[in-house]
Amino acid sequence: MKKKLLCMVLSLACMFTLPGCQSTTSGTENGTTGKTQENKQEEKIKLRYSFWGSTNEKDAITKSCEAFTAQNPNIEVEIIHIPADYEAKLSAMIAGGEEPDLANLRDYFAMPLAESGKLYNILDLIDQDPDIDRKDYLDFAYRYYSPDAAYGLNTATELFAMFYNKKIFENAGVEGLPSSVEDALTMDEFIALAQKLTLDSQGRNAADPDFDPTNIVQYGLMFDFGVQQYMGAVYSNEGSYVSEDGMKWTLNQPQSVEALQTISDLVNVYHVAPNPSELKALPSLAVALQTDKAAMIWAGAWVALDLGLGDTEFDVGVLPVFKEGVYATCPAQGTAGIFKSTQHPEETFKLWKWLMDPGNNIDLYASGLWMPLLTDYYQEKDLLDTWATVAPAHPSGYMGSHVEVVLDGYVAANPSGYVKNYTEINALVTPALESAFLGNESVQEALDRIAPDVEKLLKGRYDK
Repeated sequence: MKKKLLCMVLSLACMFTLPGCQSTTSGTENGTTGKTQENKQEEKIKLRYSFWGSTNEKDAITKSCEAFTAQNPNIEVEIIHIPADYEAKLSAMIAGGEEPDLANLRDYFAMPLAESGKLYNILDLIDQDPDIDRKDYLDFAYRYYSPDAAYGLNTATELFAMFYNKKIFENAGVEGLPSSVEDALTMDEFIALAQKLTLDSQGRNAADPDFDPTNIVQYGLMFDFGVQQYMGAVYSNEGSYVSEDGMKWTLNQPQSVEALQTISDLVNVYHVAPNPSELKALPSLAVALQTDKAAMIWAGAWVALDLGLGDTEFDVGVLPVFKEGVYATCPAQGTAGIFKSTQHPEETFKLWKWLMDPGNNIDLYASGLWMPLLTDYYQEKDLLDTWATVAPAHPSGYMGSHVEVVLDGYVAANPSGYVKNYTEINALVTPALESAFLGNESVQEALDRIAPDVEKLLKGRYDK
């Protein structure tokens, strides 16, 4: 019985042999094992990889996957680009047993999948691979669904900063945004700047007493009211989303509310940014900046790809701060996860490693789409120069507003990656905040209204 059990264990182990852990059988051996291995290498494998993003992002990722296939001729990668309704369509694929091998996943969608055992623990795969180590990657990039298990890393280090149209700044006679955290504008300074850059149809700025907020032709600022933006402001004001143990909701507490109310005031008091409803009728953030509809956009790092492909001269600076010396920016939620249903786990992990290594697809980084996860690409100048200084996607302010921010530890955790039941909680928070951002009620009123229902949903934190 013991011998049979041992054979079963060994057989299962052989089903998933990680890269670098394969047998090193000599090429001079001509036995059956060698022939079987040769046949396996010649076998054509198709992997399916799903992700969202713009057309430019699709083109960049497709190019990388084609390069992967060129290096691994027996592995074909089927691109599944889902630009809209990503989670709904991926859910349908999963329900029908048609999930991809590898998928970009937002935290709130991935956490339940990981907890239910549908995704590989990436820590196990890394630990079994002799070519990579956990310490190779930035600490904050791991997406933990328990203190000792992570379903993946951020697809890239996609933090948020303030991109701006240089021509608009020059026409207004104002200097560009500071690119170092030490010189970050205070919120009052930032509001005054945004007012000067916001124009109505008569050319009056938002600080003019005759300014017409119903006929704005150029906004000083545009942003999409996402959790990445507003939590950066909350953290900068020393607020939080939940308590340390995750059992108390703190977004409706004074420091958090002050930051959120300031965001609402940018729209409804100072009239320097469109409200959520108006935003839907405007072009994307990148296009708005390129067409002079916005002087500044509070956007994720990936927008540099689209801006770099355009003709508009732009630069980027750090975000404003609420409290001096307290800077924070949240990363985006995209993470590449490997489904356990894959028939080709070894090859899928190989693709995962390929996508995580800038050396294999530097164009994804040099183009402005992604920021590396490997620490060496921030600390070693020769590697840093392969992406962070490459024009036109990386203007002069990029080093301070992005690279130094990462190195100095200013990237804060997105609550979608650590708050349990985040999807259910966010379903209450988003419409409440939207009501406040539309000017229907104060932030305090909106959040207090939903607080009892939110408290019922709190189940703790994934990282505790």
